[in-house]
Amino acid sequence: MPPGLHAHPDRLRWNERYADTPPTFEPHPLARAAMAAGLPDGPVLELACGRSGSALLLAAAGRRVIAVDVSDLALTQLAAEARRRGLADRIECMEADISSRDHGRERYALVLATHYWDPAAFAAACRAVMPAGLLGWEALAAAPMGEGPAQPWRVAHRELSARLPGRFTVLDEQLVVSGGKRSTRLLARAAPETRA
Repeated sequence: MPPGLHAHPDRLRWNERYADTPPTFEPHPLARAAMAAGLPDGPVLELACGRSGSALLLAAAGRRVIAVDVSDLALTQLAAEARRRGLADRIECMEADISSRDHGRERYALVLATHYWDPAAFAAACRAVMPAGLLGWEALAAAPMGEGPAQPWRVAHRELSARLPGRFTVLDEQLVVSGGKRSTRLLARAAPETRA
């Protein structure tokens, strides 16, 4: 476990939540949409992955997946399911606080994050997408103007696309409402590499 994570409040909160619910390993619709849109060759980075069915889906399609989460319990469950499916050699589970993680120089065919928001992590994720790669992001949506207090883990619908660097083109952006839960979902493609 990385230094400082043992008592991290997010680790404790998510570990408690994961301990109380059985995993389903259902892929997120953004992972399916990204595969349908077409990905360049290269690895996938999933941030705030939890017990990710998306990582399993992408690994089964032949991708190397780096799955990052603050919850060691979620990563343990994901790794066990990857072993059960014969995918352990394609999924690298990494425990980290995503808001402060440095992605280094590696670039990814897809950077995926769902049910998570942090402006600095979003900016770092955009930088980590390779040319012609995809960014898939879903965050809890802020309540309509005047209908509730501002919450730092929520983002206004269409703010994700507004924060994209100029090299991205939006493929899809939608407000998803399900049972009183609102989220904003984005799929965007980075421009291909320009040749001199």
